[in-house]
Amino acid sequence: MQTQSKQLQEIRRNWGGYRKPKNMLRHVSNSCLLSMTQYLTITSDIANLRRSESLKKFFIFICIITVVILAKRNLTSNFISHLQSSIASVPHPEMTVEDVMLSLQWDLPPTSVWESVQNTSSPAWSTVSLEHLQAQYCMGDTLDVRVDMRDHSGRPKTHGGDFILARIHSPKLQASAAGAVTDLRNGSYRVRFTLLWPGEVQVSVLLMHSSEAVQALWRSRQLNYNKITHKGNFVKGSKTETSECGFQLNASKSLCEYKDERDGESYACYTPPTLPCHSIDTMSSFNTPGSALTKEEASLLTGNHIGVKIKNKFGNVDVKNCCVIPNSRGRDCIQRINPSIPSGFFWRNQWSSLYYQTGSFFTLKSINSCLKGKTLYLMGDSTVRQWIEYLITIQKEFQSILNSVKGISSIKFVNPKGEYSIQWKVHNYPWITAHKSKLSESSYISRDLDTIGAEGEDTVVVIGVGQHFRAYPLELFIRRLLSLRGAIQRLQARSPGTRIFIKLENTRELSSEPERFSDWHGHLQNLAQRKVFGDLEVGFVDAWEMTVAANTFVTHPNPTFIASEVAEFLSRLCHIAQGTSARPKS
Repeated sequence: MQTQSKQLQEIRRNWGGYRKPKNMLRHVSNSCLLSMTQYLTITSDIANLRRSESLKKFFIFICIITVVILAKRNLTSNFISHLQSSIASVPHPEMTVEDVMLSLQWDLPPTSVWESVQNTSSPAWSTVSLEHLQAQYCMGDTLDVRVDMRDHSGRPKTHGGDFILARIHSPKLQASAAGAVTDLRNGSYRVRFTLLWPGEVQVSVLLMHSSEAVQALWRSRQLNYNKITHKGNFVKGSKTETSECGFQLNASKSLCEYKDERDGESYACYTPPTLPCHSIDTMSSFNTPGSALTKEEASLLTGNHIGVKIKNKFGNVDVKNCCVIPNSRGRDCIQRINPSIPSGFFWRNQWSSLYYQTGSFFTLKSINSCLKGKTLYLMGDSTVRQWIEYLITIQKEFQSILNSVKGISSIKFVNPKGEYSIQWKVHNYPWITAHKSKLSESSYISRDLDTIGAEGEDTVVVIGVGQHFRAYPLELFIRRLLSLRGAIQRLQARSPGTRIFIKLENTRELSSEPERFSDWHGHLQNLAQRKVFGDLEVGFVDAWEMTVAANTFVTHPNPTFIASEVAEFLSRLCHIAQGTSARPKS
């Protein structure tokens, strides 16, 4: 109660202590919305004050006056950014599925009516052109291209929603980087690249799905939970029975329900003929026959319509290292590079982060040095399992361990020489696999996080989920993310030094049943992950950007690629800041 009174006094002092317009502008632009937010979140102990109409009007009056004054001084955009930062500074607000879905509205496909495939986006008729043509391009420059979409009759598209991936690359240098795509919502797109190495650079823009295909994917995804059929295997003694399982079953039939009441997680199986519900042992799955798509919609998701290159109206771009001057000891263009576009690039087939020095983490010595004394928990799907497999494989004397762990749901590795331990554990249902997954060996990641004590900075957690959720409505995945968010907050409260990383989804095979597993689903889920975890003290390993840069469309990338993912993670974990030495010069 005393704390709340002090908060109110502070709010009133903030608003009442500025008589001069200059001082008021300086403070109000930083405090208006934050003070209002703090006030409105105070509990019912001050309910009478909250209901005070005069105080509400006072808040509104101050904010409106501030906007008017700042607009006159050409500072409205700054004011808006101050308000946005004020909102972001409110510590860890509660988040709901609806909040996350609302944040993704811009990325959902527009509703459009099309009569035939002729009306859909055509990579053959669409074009990529250079914007802001320059006489010379230098390392560190921004390269903008515009993508103008047309349909199969050559008519310009008038709305957005196409799923486009883009990269620049130099095959001879084994160099590549992803581009940032902006949908202008009028049938055109802007793609921005940063030129990060010298030499001849190619621009490649892929139409992954037309806006009409994306619209069909979204409708199908939200329609039902039945794209995958799960089979539970119940065992008691020598007796075995099977039964269908899922998230939404016919409630009029007898069900075995498996619930986590706290986190709102649940699934069910039809009760087997004679065996009890607790005898469930393993689960497997297969794709449910049939489709929610029309014949024409399905035709947009065939191989010749997915991941097709859009033709360029220009040739390769010649990039110079304009910053190198005599006697400069090879000083390069790092000062010119904006590290937000992109976060890194491949050079000589190894990932180079623009934030940290990844190059030192491709050797066993540096990997062992970084992990020394640490306990590393890897939690999630098989794309995270690849990390522990890689970290075991490079320790030649321990390679035989992997021969005995194929097909299980957890792996633990203790390196006595490096004095560290790593363990991987699969996330709980759903899994999409024909193999029988042992239920007793899996649990919800949120529950596993709750078992980690106050172990401090030598404890590291990496979470990677998503691939097994693509076939279900997006709300299901978001609910899982929100339960992870709560568990992360609890872990950080009791062990502030524990480091936590989120591995985003990577791309997968273009032939992977697009209605269920399209990379557009993965793209949307990555956006949801950034929304759910973005305001927490976690690091992101952007496997999506890395696979787009490398043009790698495979669920389980090869060990060379996994080495780059691990190097990116370790460079962030062990804080080796990027310097000029890691940048290519010629």
